[in-house]
Amino acid sequence: MKSKQDKRCFTIMIVPHTEEATFSLRLPLYVVQLAVALLVLGAAGFSALGYAYLKTASEAQEAQVLRELNRAQQEEIDSLAIETEKMIEQLRDVDELVNFVTEKLELEDEEVDEVLDNQSGSNPSSAAYDYYAANSTPQSFGNIGPLAYERPHEQASSKRGLLERTADNIAVLKNIVPERSDTLDLLGEYADRAKAKPAIWPARGRITSGYGMRAIPYGSGYQFHTGVDIIGSRNSPIWASADGRITFSGYRGSLGNLLIIDHGYGYKTYYAHLSSFAVTVGDEVKRGETIGYMGASGRTTGVHLHYEVHQEGSPVNPERYLD
Repeated sequence: MKSKQDKRCFTIMIVPHTEEATFSLRLPLYVVQLAVALLVLGAAGFSALGYAYLKTASEAQEAQVLRELNRAQQEEIDSLAIETEKMIEQLRDVDELVNFVTEKLELEDEEVDEVLDNQSGSNPSSAAYDYYAANSTPQSFGNIGPLAYERPHEQASSKRGLLERTADNIAVLKNIVPERSDTLDLLGEYADRAKAKPAIWPARGRITSGYGMRAIPYGSGYQFHTGVDIIGSRNSPIWASADGRITFSGYRGSLGNLLIIDHGYGYKTYYAHLSSFAVTVGDEVKRGETIGYMGASGRTTGVHLHYEVHQEGSPVNPERYLD
C-alpha cells in the first residue's frame, strides 16, 4: 500500500526504444501545480502583451492618419490665409487710392491752384515749395512715388494732371458700370429673342409647295399660299422651330389637326395636317422638341406638313427662317 507522500507526487517515466534502462522522475504535486500556474500566467501575460501591441499599433496608425489630415487641413488653411491676405491687401490698396483721390480732389485743389498762380518760371513760392516738400512724399502717393522727385512746379502740374485724369477716369467708370449693366440686359434680351426666332426645319423632308401664289392643288384657279408644304413619311416627328408656348391644339377646318406656338417677340408658327399631337395647350416647348407627327388630316392631297411663320400677326415666307 502506497504511502500518503507517494500520493502527493507525480512520476514521469521515460522508456527508451532501446534496451537502455528506464528513467523516472518523481515530482512533488506542488511543483506541478506551480508549473501549471506559471504556464497559465505566461499565456495570459503573452495574450495581454499581444493585445496591447495590436491596440498600440492601431492607435499609432490612426494618429498617423490624423496627422496627415491635420497637415492637409493646415496647408489648406495656410493657402486660404495667403489668399485672404492678398485680397485684404488689394482692398487696402483700393481704399488708399480712393482716400488719396478723394483727399486730393476735395482738399488740394486750392493748394494746386495757388502753386500754379504763384509760380514764376521755375521758381515757385517758398510756401508752395514747403507744402509739396512736406506732402509729396512717395508714401503719400502710394505707387506714384516718382512725382516726389520732380521739381515743385512740375509736381504741382503733374499732380494737377493726375488728379484731373483720375477724376475723369472715375467719371468714366461711373458711366461704364450702368452701361455694362444695360449691355448685359440687352444681351439677355437678344438671347431670349434669338431663342424665340424660328430657326430650324420643323420636319424632315423636302418642300413641294412654297410661299406665295400657286395653282389650287384640289381645284381650278389660284390662291395665295401662306406657308410651305414639306412632304415626308406618315407619323414622322414634327419639331418646334423655336422656344415657345402652345396656344392652340385641335382640329381647324381644311388645316386639319393644327398646332400653334406663340414664341413671343411677335413670332408665331403654325403646324397643320398632323396625324396626332405630342403636346397640349399651355405646354412650354423648346426648339427641336417633338410636338406632333406628320399626317394628312383636313383638306390635303397627301401626307405632308403645312408650316407657317407669322410675324406681328401677318404670315411671312417661312423659307427665310429655315436653317
